[in-house]
Amino acid sequence: MSAADDTSPKVSDLSAEEMMQMFTDTMSEELSPSLSSKTPKEAVDKYFQTRNMRAGTEYTHRSALYNHLVVWCDEVRGITDLSELTGNDLADYRVWRREEAPTKVKKLRPKSEETQQKILRVFIKRCEQWEFVNPGLHEYVLIPKVSRSDEVRDEILDSDAARQILDWLARYEYASLHHVIWLLYAESGARLGGIHSLDVSDYVSQRDGGHLKLRHRPKTGTTLKNGEEGERDVSITPGVCNVLDDYLDDKRVDQTDEHGRSPLLTTTHGRVSKSTIRTYFYAWTRPCAIGMECPYGRDPRECDAAKRNNWAFKCPDSLSTHPVRKGYITASLKDAIPKMVLSERCDVSEKILDRHYDFRTKQEKMESRMRLMKMAHQQNQKYGA
Repeated sequence: MSAADDTSPKVSDLSAEEMMQMFTDTMSEELSPSLSSKTPKEAVDKYFQTRNMRAGTEYTHRSALYNHLVVWCDEVRGITDLSELTGNDLADYRVWRREEAPTKVKKLRPKSEETQQKILRVFIKRCEQWEFVNPGLHEYVLIPKVSRSDEVRDEILDSDAARQILDWLARYEYASLHHVIWLLYAESGARLGGIHSLDVSDYVSQRDGGHLKLRHRPKTGTTLKNGEEGERDVSITPGVCNVLDDYLDDKRVDQTDEHGRSPLLTTTHGRVSKSTIRTYFYAWTRPCAIGMECPYGRDPRECDAAKRNNWAFKCPDSLSTHPVRKGYITASLKDAIPKMVLSERCDVSEKILDRHYDFRTKQEKMESRMRLMKMAHQQNQKYGA
């Protein structure tokens, strides 16, 4: 090739800006690591093979990564090698996930989008460690800011996660104050005020019918949300009664409050406070508290939320009391408990149940109706025969 045929620019002809760009491109090529070739699914497979998560958390991560990221890479973007993933791709995926992918709603709520982006960010960081993607790519996964109202509305503790926490407490904290509070909350569907208001005399043992008496007593310091109209007796299972009996026999601190009442739930200072109860819920909904790996890749030895119960609320996965009540009601609806029954048991109108507590999909609602119809047929064999 003659000199006249060579069209590449001479260094002397380049501007300072062009020379700097050439230098940056050259250094980038020399410093870029040799990335391993993995399909999106292979990378997600490894992610779950190396993680140990709570059942509810794992379900959320699997849905985010297998049902959405892998699908988007395969069917929307045509990415067969994860090393091809760029910051621009991640920005486009966020829009797709928020506005096009949802099946149950028209658009992801802010809290749901925040959760999805956090999961994606953790996954990409792991892929960087394994040299499946370019270093620093996780910084292109932007986490949206969520208002407190949006955050509260979306929070719910599913039944699998609740069961894991209760199993852990039953094994390592049996009949402790922590265990009893969690058990009462998760098995009764009561509000915080109802659990806080219980006296020893409000517990009726299994021998006499196994239930709790929720009473409104504003003159002596405890109230129910709906006042006297919210008073009711709530049945509890023999298993809950057994734990309560053991707690009363061995673990309860013998205390009376300033009104001379004998609270069911006590510390050395008297009736356990509502803020203390909330702290117990924040504490035990941290995945690391029950031996699970942190979904966000944090080291518990260096994480403020893990080291101190008073800071447990800083954990992204920690929840207060109300999401547990939501989880109880939603699980009961899935089990085909009639709304009328739940309305009376949980002191909430059927209208509010529909608007704020019923998180079932259309299919889950259909399955609930099928179970109710099956029970009706069994009780009245001639009907529909």
